Amino acid sequence: MYIKRIFPVLALVLLIAGCTAPSPLYGTWTDNKGNQITFIADNTYTAKIVDSVGVSTMYNGDYNVLVNALSFVTETTTVVTEWDIRGNMLYLTWVTAELDEINLTLYKTA
Repeated sequence: MYIKRIFPVLALVLLIAGCTAPSPLYGTWTDNKGNQITFIADNTYTAKIVDSVGVSTMYNGDYNVLVNALSFVTETTTVVTEWDIRGNMLYLTWVTAELDEINLTLYKTA
């Protein structure tokens, strides 16, 4: 009798858990200038950002998403930016430690 009661509840829990969609950010995003950001499901990221003079800097840390705001925690600062995905393109602005703004248009590669 107990199994008959628990089975429908267990089936419903598994159905709901299986229907959650992964974040559209997960994966690797890149452009033709060498910029690349990889978002991992555990809310960590790695990034290679090329500045206006062509110098690339590696970043890694945690990221958080709140609606259309995205914050990246780096070793020296926190970058907060608005983001948008249209089709296969990710649009955001990266702010370097020197407060240079780099507008990124990245496409999903993996």
